[in-house]
Amino acid sequence: MAAFAPAFSPDIIEEIHREHESLLRGLTEFERALDSIDCDSETFANLVAVGEVVFLTRRLVFQLLEHFTREEGTILAPLAEASAELNDLVEKLRREHEELSGRMAIFALAVEELDSSDDLYDAIWQMKEQGKGLACAIIEHTAREERKLAECV
Repeated sequence: MAAFAPAFSPDIIEEIHREHESLLRGLTEFERALDSIDCDSETFANLVAVGEVVFLTRRLVFQLLEHFTREEGTILAPLAEASAELNDLVEKLRREHEELSGRMAIFALAVEELDSSDDLYDAIWQMKEQGKGLACAIIEHTAREERKLAECV
């Protein structure tokens, strides 16, 4: 792997690492809330758990978009200028950010519109499945970024 651009600060890498850890903690809490939804029981018994998922989704949307913006400005932009190899990596990570941001926006909209669903049970079940898939994708993306950061320090 090519070396970092000379202007790259280890403090920035540590800040992004801390953000990744915070994001992963939030995703763990989000997954626990999703897991607490029992789609085999009475739908109304799940409303407290669904409320927790709604709250955590709102928080994750903000946290994820803020993180991607900071990461792209402080790490990805300098990396892209360092070499063609790193530029390819940066473009891949930016595409992943765009895809994950889009998926999160669609998920958040669906969560916000849950109460207007014709079939609340089905909507909750779909929310649970989509949320788990989204959390998994973000966790995998973050793990890849952490591996790449470790190679560069």
